Amino acid sequence: MQLRDVGQALVTPFSQDGAIDENALRNLVAWQVESGIDFLVPCGTTGETPTLNHDEWLRVIDVNYRVVAGRVPIVAGATSNSTQEAVAKAKEVAARPGVNAILTASPYYNKPTQEASTATSAPIAEAVDKPGHRL
Repeated sequence: MQLRDVGQALVTPFSQDGAIDENALRNLVAWQVESGIDFLVPCGTTGETPTLNHDEWLRVIDVNYRVVAGRVPIVAGATSNSTQEAVAKAKEVAARPGVNAILTASPYYNKPTQEASTATSAPIAEAVDKPGHRL
C-alpha cells in the first residue's frame, strides 16, 4: 500500500451530551470518500483523541472501517505521551480490520529533541507490521 495524493485528518463529531455522534461521523466519512479523498486519518491529533477514552478511540476507527468498506486506505492515529502506551495502542490498532497504516506524533507538550523523538518512534515501528507515518 502506498499513500499518495490527499488524505484527510478527520474531526470526531460529538453530540450535545458529549458522546461520539456516530451518525455525523458516518456521514462525514461517507462524504469524504464520495468526494474523492485518497485516504482517511481517524484519531489523528485533529480527531480530539486526548478527549476520547479507549473504547471511544477504537469505536471511531471501527466506524471508519465500516463506512469506508475498503474504498480508501485508513491511517489510524495511535499517539500518546507515553512511549509504552503508544506501542500498546499501535499494536492494538494494527490488529483492527481495515487499518492500513498507523499515524503517531511526537509526544505533545514535551518538545523532544530529534534523538528523543526517534527513541520514541522506533519502538512503535518495531512493534507492529504496518507502515507508519510520524508527525
